[in-house]
Amino acid sequence: MAEYLVELYVALGDHAVARHHVALAERAVADLTREGRPVRYVQSLFVPEDETCFLLYEADSVALVTEAVGRAGLRLEHVSAATTSVAGAQETPDGTTKGTSMTSTTTSTTTSTTTSTPDLTELRAKQQQVWSSGDYNKIAALTVPVSEHLVDHVGVSPTDRVLDVATGTGHVALAAARRSAASVGIDYVPALLEIARRRAEAEDLVVELDEAAAEDLPFEDASFDVVMSAIGVMFAADHDAAARELVRVTRPGGRIGLASWTPEGFVGGILRTVGAHVSPPPGAQPATRWGTEEVVAGLLGDGVTDVRSVTATVTQRFADGAGFADLFLTYYGPTFAAAGRLDDQGRAALRADLVALAESHDRGVGEGLVCDWEYRIVTATRR
Repeated sequence: MAEYLVELYVALGDHAVARHHVALAERAVADLTREGRPVRYVQSLFVPEDETCFLLYEADSVALVTEAVGRAGLRLEHVSAATTSVAGAQETPDGTTKGTSMTSTTTSTTTSTTTSTPDLTELRAKQQQVWSSGDYNKIAALTVPVSEHLVDHVGVSPTDRVLDVATGTGHVALAAARRSAASVGIDYVPALLEIARRRAEAEDLVVELDEAAAEDLPFEDASFDVVMSAIGVMFAADHDAAARELVRVTRPGGRIGLASWTPEGFVGGILRTVGAHVSPPPGAQPATRWGTEEVVAGLLGDGVTDVRSVTATVTQRFADGAGFADLFLTYYGPTFAAAGRLDDQGRAALRADLVALAESHDRGVGEGLVCDWEYRIVTATRR
């Protein structure tokens, strides 16, 4: 059997949650093995500072490992062939292995004390290429209701100066401008900003649109009354740096509002499905972390108060599961880029899993496929 490494998100680096994950994993593989489908849980590595638990499995296929994780009821971030071993790890009484790094080796039994820090500049460049691939404008329309809800929920008024971080094709920035706010949007993909400019021109809206990364905002401290991001900052390469920038440019008493896909929701499932076929680049953090209130509160830190959140869904409609899969494989950057790294067989397998995901969420009402995509809006006030 081959070895596979599964990555799980553990909110707030909670040791009790990590222990619970391991217990669930062990029970699930025991059940599968009793059914004549052998899979073995080998060991775990818990990295609380990264809010991550790694589980090492032995199985005949990645599909079997994915099923084992799903049967355990765990939220899988991604799974990959295990050419990775625990660096300087030690078994602890709570049933998990504690460590601080992972290092690539030729076998899973070799350990190393060498640690490395991911190059976030390189990661950011890779992510920029991903979001520049495909044609996100064909996908962006699906998130318009999320952006409108965010702007309404935060309560943008004509007296506000508003910043939309990772604006993409401009949904939030334009929605704020329609409310007569002084609106600014930034993004690091020039092609998306150009679309946003054309949209603003078509509606005769005044919106300032600048090229910049979420981790390095080109504005003075306390420059904005409201800082928002809808399905944007969650994909930043450096979550901590991006969160610090959100707080820095918000004036004292100003509001921060963030809309992000939840880990449990449909888009969380898309990202997990892609990760099961193509491992994310080194250093990449799960984007859906931003869909958990406690995580966002931790990222924003002591600079904010009154952190609150609500969840909602946006209903999407497709002709069928195949129509959804083909749309996203053709136009959505993450799935388009992942498919480009696979051979024909791999692409067919990824497509089949995306079709299955969509069909599993079909509400079965009316014609075609109807599914609800969950997102969370987190708000906070700058101290």
